[in-house]
Amino acid sequence: MPTLIISNQRTEEMVGDLELLDPEYRLYVGNQAQRMAWCLQGGDVLVLPMAVSEEFLSYVTAALGIARDSVEVLVPPPGRLGEGVLSQDRLTDEGFLAALRDAVQTHGVDRVLPFHFDSSVAELTRTLGLDKATPGFGFLDQGGGRLLNSKATFRALAGGTGAPVPPGGVFSSQEEAATYLWERLLSRGRPAILKQDFHVAGFGNEIVSPTPGIDPLGAQRALVTAGRADLDTYVTERWPWLTDGGRNRVVIEQYIPQSAPIYAEVRIEEHGVEFTGHGEMRMKPVLNGLIVPAPSAELPAFPGFLDAVQELCRPIHAMGYRGIVSIDAIVTPDRDILINEFNCRTGGSTHIHRIGERVVGDDYFEERVLVELRRCTFPPFATAVKALTEHGLAYDPATRTGVLITVDDTGPSGGFGEYCVVARDAEHVRELEQAVADVLTPLCVKG
Repeated sequence: MPTLIISNQRTEEMVGDLELLDPEYRLYVGNQAQRMAWCLQGGDVLVLPMAVSEEFLSYVTAALGIARDSVEVLVPPPGRLGEGVLSQDRLTDEGFLAALRDAVQTHGVDRVLPFHFDSSVAELTRTLGLDKATPGFGFLDQGGGRLLNSKATFRALAGGTGAPVPPGGVFSSQEEAATYLWERLLSRGRPAILKQDFHVAGFGNEIVSPTPGIDPLGAQRALVTAGRADLDTYVTERWPWLTDGGRNRVVIEQYIPQSAPIYAEVRIEEHGVEFTGHGEMRMKPVLNGLIVPAPSAELPAFPGFLDAVQELCRPIHAMGYRGIVSIDAIVTPDRDILINEFNCRTGGSTHIHRIGERVVGDDYFEERVLVELRRCTFPPFATAVKALTEHGLAYDPATRTGVLITVDDTGPSGGFGEYCVVARDAEHVRELEQAVADVLTPLCVKG
């Protein structure tokens, strides 16, 4: 069952106007798109926004146990926004479409798996004649992907299923938002997090607090608004950004400091909901890696969290969505677990769970700890692999421990690489991470 995998890591339906993204950030997410190479199976076709080295592709396919020549990788010409994002003009380029049609026919591709199933991918799926065999296409073709990646939609479905969520609400009125912030939260000494309806990894979030000293985990920054006048000024200034120029609503929640961010990933299939895994997100202050499985899985509240995830996915299944769902939550200082978001698309954790299942083994969730680190500066790929191998740090299938480079650092300014440590336990993780730093840091070219 060969699949067309499209690594469109950022789309307008996910984050709003792509032109507002910093050009360097667009390159970062374009390089980050390599993660979906870890979803490859024999016969698949992968579309990436940026070229990837043959060394890296051979490395990934060897780790997955598939022949390199059994898969094909295509990159469309740069579009109006360059090469970092798979914008619509790139996916509809005539030369690229001709090459893609040929690859789909040659490999016998019969379904599509994008990172995000937006309207551009829906049109491409239909153009290639893959709509009938792609699960859930009817729902996604009618804007279902955008609907289920809305934080406002999440609040509605969470309320309907009784999921435990932070106190908060959804607002389209600037005045009502400011009143809620002041009367229900800030005037009572409670900080708040304001979320754009559509964005990812904390980049669309800001925190406001009546007092200083808030560590803005899961947000770009934290601001102090000591009085109502300060708050009104802030909301007026930031409302266009928060609402994407008035096009979207804003989600406001009580921000609970010192909370640990976690997630659960599931797959919604025709027959129901299948559990994939869970983990904890490393924030710096926005997402910078994962710990799998989540250390908080031992807490008394965790089974209730997993039950709430199942309940939350029932209406999503009934709506016709088929695919991956990642449900985000926080573990509060009181050890309660509150769900605060879901993403109905391929997630930033999907490739780590694929590595666990296909590289480490079916029992990885019980027998190993996988820890990912992002925004790493590496030496050239071949140099890094050689150094890890020579120092006994490269992943070893015999021991099922070691380090895998999950994203090759091809960015012109560096800092775009990622790796995953596979270890026996948390202490072993710390040892391996320190050893990687000791080995690779001296090899990096300083800017």
